Amino acid sequence: MTDKTIGDRDVVSEFAAVIESWHDFYMLAGSAAFTLLGLLFVAVSLNIDLIAAPRNSEDLTVFSLQTLMNFLSILLIALVFMIPEQSEYGTGIPLLFIGLLEMWRTVGLWRRFGFKGKEQRLLKRDQFQSRLLIPNTICYAALIMISAELLHGDTGLLDWMTMVVIWLLIDGSLGAWTLMLRLGEIGHNTKAER
Repeated sequence: MTDKTIGDRDVVSEFAAVIESWHDFYMLAGSAAFTLLGLLFVAVSLNIDLIAAPRNSEDLTVFSLQTLMNFLSILLIALVFMIPEQSEYGTGIPLLFIGLLEMWRTVGLWRRFGFKGKEQRLLKRDQFQSRLLIPNTICYAALIMISAELLHGDTGLLDWMTMVVIWLLIDGSLGAWTLMLRLGEIGHNTKAER
């Protein structure tokens, strides 16, 4: 074995050790995301007639889907960090893929829901922006930046992943709460109309 091979192996081992040090955080974050994902499934299932209704409920459908996708993203991020002996590419590529995919989805949502439109919505535009579009844009842009650094073996920005994960968890929880309150209000109004 050459000195370069031994040096490369030391760098990989050092990188894997840094990733491993985040094990407990990502175990907890993944568990929380999985639990909240399950609760969101139940809440959506109980109100599927309101969410899937053809009349002006596209924003509720998209809002609930993106909230679900945010919890899935946290779960996938946690799984990436749970893989033993991770390398720069084994960590950076999946995180970059998650960040790019979700940023692409977020840009599409900005185009559809972020600006003033004439369509009637069940959610207020500022709710859609503050609970979904702005946090997603910031979190997924940060994830892309962190992923690029990880691909170069730099773990200096890894602490910023806590902001991404915690903000997505909090925002997903608040988004689910907003969704449930709005669904309750719509359900109550529908019953009153009958």
